Amino acid sequence: MVDIAKRLDELNPEKRRLLELLLKKERERARHSSAIRRQPRDGGEGFPLSFAQQRLWFIEQLEAGSALYNIPIVVRLVGALNLSALEQSLTELVRRHETLRTGFQLVEGEPVQVIHPPEPIAFASTDLSRLSEVERETEVRGLAEEEARLPFDLLTGRPLRVRLLKLSETKHVLLFTMHHIISDGWSLGVIIREVAALYEAFSRGEDSPLEELSIQYADYAVWQRERLTGEVLTEQLDYWKRKLDGAPEALELPTGRAQATVHERRAAHARRTLPAELTARLEELSRREGVTLFMLLLAAFKVLLSKYSGQEDIVVGSPIAGRTQPELEPLVGFFVNTLVLRTDLSEARNFTEALRRVSQTCLGAYAHQEVPFEKLVEELTPGRDINQTPLFQVVFMLQNTPRQEARLGGLTLITSDTPARDAKFELMLVAGQHHGRLELTLEYREELYEAITMARLLAHFEVLLADIVADPEQSLADLQLLTTRELRQLHLEWNRTEKPYPADSCIHELFREQAALTPETIAVTCAGEQLTYRELDRRSDLLAAYLSQRGVGADSVVGLCLERSVEMVVCVLGILKAGGAYLSLDATLPAERMLFMLRDAQAALLLTSEVLAGALPESYASPRVLIDKEWPLISALAAARDELHDACRQSRASSENLAYVSYTSGSTGVPKGVAVTHRNVMRLVCNNDYARFGADEVFLQYAPLAFDASTFELWGSLLRGGRLVVVPAGKPTLRELGEVIRDSGVTTLWLTAGLFHLMVDERMEDLRGVRQLLAGGDVLSVKHVQKFLSEAKEGSVLVNGYGPTESTTFACCHPLAGGTWDACGSVPIGRPIANTQVYILDRHLRPVPAGIAGELYIAGDGLARGYLNRPELTAERFLPDPFGAAGGRLYRTGDRARFLSDGSIEYLGRVDYQVKIRGFRIELGEIEAALTAHTQVAEAVVIAREDEAGDKRLVAYLVAGVVDDGSIVATA
Repeated sequence: MVDIAKRLDELNPEKRRLLELLLKKERERARHSSAIRRQPRDGGEGFPLSFAQQRLWFIEQLEAGSALYNIPIVVRLVGALNLSALEQSLTELVRRHETLRTGFQLVEGEPVQVIHPPEPIAFASTDLSRLSEVERETEVRGLAEEEARLPFDLLTGRPLRVRLLKLSETKHVLLFTMHHIISDGWSLGVIIREVAALYEAFSRGEDSPLEELSIQYADYAVWQRERLTGEVLTEQLDYWKRKLDGAPEALELPTGRAQATVHERRAAHARRTLPAELTARLEELSRREGVTLFMLLLAAFKVLLSKYSGQEDIVVGSPIAGRTQPELEPLVGFFVNTLVLRTDLSEARNFTEALRRVSQTCLGAYAHQEVPFEKLVEELTPGRDINQTPLFQVVFMLQNTPRQEARLGGLTLITSDTPARDAKFELMLVAGQHHGRLELTLEYREELYEAITMARLLAHFEVLLADIVADPEQSLADLQLLTTRELRQLHLEWNRTEKPYPADSCIHELFREQAALTPETIAVTCAGEQLTYRELDRRSDLLAAYLSQRGVGADSVVGLCLERSVEMVVCVLGILKAGGAYLSLDATLPAERMLFMLRDAQAALLLTSEVLAGALPESYASPRVLIDKEWPLISALAAARDELHDACRQSRASSENLAYVSYTSGSTGVPKGVAVTHRNVMRLVCNNDYARFGADEVFLQYAPLAFDASTFELWGSLLRGGRLVVVPAGKPTLRELGEVIRDSGVTTLWLTAGLFHLMVDERMEDLRGVRQLLAGGDVLSVKHVQKFLSEAKEGSVLVNGYGPTESTTFACCHPLAGGTWDACGSVPIGRPIANTQVYILDRHLRPVPAGIAGELYIAGDGLARGYLNRPELTAERFLPDPFGAAGGRLYRTGDRARFLSDGSIEYLGRVDYQVKIRGFRIELGEIEAALTAHTQVAEAVVIAREDEAGDKRLVAYLVAGVVDDGSIVATA
């Protein structure tokens, strides 16, 4: 008593208040216990169903023929069996418990319980004694599964079956199957205890030693219906309404599979036993914190679910016996209730605080457990999905009862586990204590979760528990899930991409070397015009010399406004040779946008043509070079070429200098220029781990120069000796594009995801000669990938390429080749390419396990210098790399992804409101900012809509604004 008083004094005010509330409820229950009265049995009208029974009845009607709620018990009888005593015991058991002889009928459309008179029980008997031991056990398993799968017809039959299997004279197996509507887990213990007592008495010729039951389940059902009305119900429901107000609709766990249909509920199981030392330390911690072991394990499980889902408001279901009155304890029946345990972990600074919150949640739920789960659902009316449990999807329970075993004179009775064939919940973790160890069993829906994911979850739970007992005061973010092997795999094995490449060289230097090796090979063609490597080298030298005279040098930004052509390639190469960086300007851009880019990049010079010069903003005062008009002057420099080469060499860039600037959409309404260096490009095109490069490859140059896919097209071809086919200016039709691909013998092609889908649907014949097709910029359709692979020429490769502009075209690639491809829902983006590292991290920048969603971060030599002249934005998105060498950086992509078991990566979407259209990144916030800049628009909303095929190639923007007079204007 002293210890109890001391522990009461140590309770904080909140916990003391909850305890007092719980004790008050217990006193109220004690006062009301006599209220369960035995009802007359002569009315003939039947008895109402309890709330729990009513829910199961509804499910049974909805899923007729289902065995989902069968409760199979397998009892092994070892020793000389007195068959007559067993039959007598089971008959008496059924007589004592009316629920075991209860049927169901419809009265005026409503189900009622109908209690049948007691009868001698009859059960089927099967003799397996002539089989070998191995054959017997196989047959036992098969018959047990057959019994478990056989559904009950609640309207025409009784929800109880018994079958006896004879294995030998001293070994029998009793298969005892009930429907959950008449029984629960507690009832199994009642049944085993009573059968043992009855069998022992009847074997000796004695009468039943058991006292008659004062009430039956039907009496409880009437009492429950009467009690849960008025003030009692209101007070209980008010608590749950407050507690569950605003609860999340779903826990976003990584299923790894497409959502299953309602008929797909196959159960699978994963198991893990915790070490005895860890079990003992968990018990010690629970005693030290003044909580039950259940509360401690539940708190840890909620932390695990939070880390797996990325959510902090965690709702878990947990069954409770529901036998709130003493006279209910010896009954067989469906009393179990499910408590909805919601805990917000967002403000928990450490595990101790999270445990305190979970403890308070549990105490509050215990004090208000009288409301049946079914009544709670009825009152709260959550969004209903027949394929998902309302209010929660995950269940946790701690079983403290050991496996049932009884000795009856010369007979030993042992119950064995019968794994469920059908899963009632998406995920259910059951912890049980055996021989000083915690045994964990994870039941899950096989259609939703993969076995390897569930085994990994249990391993992570063990690591988490060990970290908790080591230091329960550490923050939730610091609590570890990953095993040592996983950490090594994530950091080293899957990111071991180092390969030698010319990191200190510039683009134009490698081109000059290639031109010296293959001077007469065709380098570039466009609409009948072509240049050899020697000619392209010479013409770009002349332009470089001219630009150097005009002041272009290292890190000088040159605005380039030209349509696709041979001249465009000459100009890009000439700018680089002069030491500058090119900034592509699309002539169709609004003048305001173009002016912003030029000013923001501080462009030193504008390079364009006479035809397009008028598209450039006149207010920008930098010098202009009209390439077509001034080419005669540039050509005149040929005589002094050697001298000019020397001048170019003195001013040219190093590998750390800018190669180009590419502007992307900005969420604040301000575009940002990505500053890409020569080294970034070297990392992209000087390795063969994701694509083939070389003299036998013909690349198509189709991407806009402002789009970083052009980096791969230009330099993947020209720096490796290939031929570059430039699509003529303008926007070709699919037929015209296909003709260029086919007639030019293109072997290497890059397409946006949307264009890839269109070409596969409408011009697949034009793609059959392509040896390697790279696609990306958005999510690839599985059906289009499958069609391409099944119809492409043998040896063709499709590469799903992923990478934001900040990582220089590609960070990850996933090659697919040969015949049809068996997908599991999406096309992975693959693994990091050479000299690139990829991490998937949680919001605290901690690595998440394989299979768990997180934000994708990129490191390595492909990372751009940052955002031009935007140091604050650069610091926000380019972070110090905690996993690599000192001075390294991580780029925060804003993309959600997860590692698959083989180390490849699955793209899951955005963490923000960015979308991609034809491969271009579009920040909806930038459009909204532009709209709200209008004097008559106070608010704006922009929505990107996909077409029926899931492509964003047809995007509708719905723009809504509130003008000054309060009216709403909208335009699509």
